[in-house]
Amino acid sequence: MSAMLLDELMACAAAGTPAMTISLDVNYQRPVPLLTPLSVVARVARTDGRKIFVDGSITTETDPPSTVVTASGVFVSPDPDRAGALFPSLCEGS
Repeated sequence: MSAMLLDELMACAAAGTPAMTISLDVNYQRPVPLLTPLSVVARVARTDGRKIFVDGSITTETDPPSTVVTASGVFVSPDPDRAGALFPSLCEGS
């Protein structure tokens, strides 16, 4: 579940437009508690052409300084001409 949350948020942070995951490295720092509100954060670290490098983390809302999961990922924005074929529901009406 943690990897899915990070992948989804990091892809959104990557470009604000559809972005596809090339790689995702997830590191569990400590157990992720159940039934506990979490805070998931992502930020773009750098870009290189259509590649976007993103860092993310998960903390608990009760102990924000204690990170439970960290991640780094590489995402790519599809070529604008192919975006319609890859993400038809997002490109309707454009």
